[in-house]
Amino acid sequence: RQSTSRGRGCVWPPMTAPPGPPPASGEAPRSGASRATLLVVSLVPIFLAVGFLQVVMSVWFLTVGFSAFQIGLLITAQSALVILSSIPLGIASDVYGRRLILLAGTAAGSLGLLAFALTTDFAYLLVASGVLGFAEGATLSTWNALLADLTEQSSRNKVFSQSFVMINVASGVGLALPGLFPFVGGALGLTDYALHQQTLLLLGLLSFASPAAVAAILRRHRETHNPGRKWSGLKNMGTLAKLGFVGGSIGFGAGFIIPLVGTWFSLRFGVSDAYSGPVLALSNILIGVAAFASPRLAARWGQMNAIMITTAASVVFMLSMAFIPLVNVAAAFYVVRSGLMNMASPLLDSFSMSIFPAEQRGLVSAVSNTIFRLPNSVSTSLGGFVLGLGLLELPFLIASALYAVGLGAFLVFFIAAKGRYSAPMSG
Repeated sequence: RQSTSRGRGCVWPPMTAPPGPPPASGEAPRSGASRATLLVVSLVPIFLAVGFLQVVMSVWFLTVGFSAFQIGLLITAQSALVILSSIPLGIASDVYGRRLILLAGTAAGSLGLLAFALTTDFAYLLVASGVLGFAEGATLSTWNALLADLTEQSSRNKVFSQSFVMINVASGVGLALPGLFPFVGGALGLTDYALHQQTLLLLGLLSFASPAAVAAILRRHRETHNPGRKWSGLKNMGTLAKLGFVGGSIGFGAGFIIPLVGTWFSLRFGVSDAYSGPVLALSNILIGVAAFASPRLAARWGQMNAIMITTAASVVFMLSMAFIPLVNVAAAFYVVRSGLMNMASPLLDSFSMSIFPAEQRGLVSAVSNTIFRLPNSVSTSLGGFVLGLGLLELPFLIASALYAVGLGAFLVFFIAAKGRYSAPMSG
């Protein structure tokens, strides 16, 4: 999930509409959309580095002596810090504001990325993975909430879709870089190790442009969602629990294979990151392009129906991958699977932010992320262990079954009762 992922993932000026009532608490006027657009662009450098690190961890680390289980542990360490930090930071963002927490998250992310360029010692990389986990927790507990604060509900599907495009295209370019290394290495006389290390260093340094830009863009930002600086407490817990069950089931399933798909390609077909990197990059870029269709799908089929249809179709392609004997066909199925699955992500983000009050969005974003990442972090280690045993089909079978559980829960909890969730509770 990346994935979150969880990724696993901003704002364009809203469409012209007749004047409406003043924005509710937590909502910014329309001029905030242009600021949000700049904020989205500011994260491009850090996501370039994140994309490259993804293929480094899942594929290149195998060539320098790391086992699949160790790779899984690095991903798990990152997820553990996401889990520990997200909820406290989400509450803090609801009470004190999003700006400082987002700035701290992007700065910590740059430091963690740079650490991967300076060492291949496993113990140090565990610490660096933890720093990246804190960075992700700080960013994800504020990002969706900040986007929702800066936009009106009527344009939120489009806003979150555009955010998704930026994240996936930027990280996709980072993933594609190893595909150039055979040509660059031959031209410059550099070893594969030197190319990976120096690229990590360059992108790690470049990523510091993101926190600097965030600080400049949000310098005059006023937090209006909670002027009393009081925590609203735990509200709407039934709805949050339903979202959590859906996300937790899918997160647990995704962890078995999605963060390790580059490792799987290497073990299944014997290909290096010069092959799998561009495949993962193409997947991410097409995910971003596919997200342009999300608002249109929601307008045609309804927001929740669009989520269900695209996610269900993706499971068919994911399950089929396990049994395909040809690397290029398997890669094509993975690309299609990713596009379908992630068409739903901006719609689900928009949906979850719209059904909760503005003063609770930071907590909701943090809890949703934690509930996804907690089982995801456990299953990534399990998936690495299973792959290490040579059981290359089993992670796909487990993931598909758990995705089906999550989709069934979404159908029961939200689509069957969609009248209760067709409009935001407030804000």
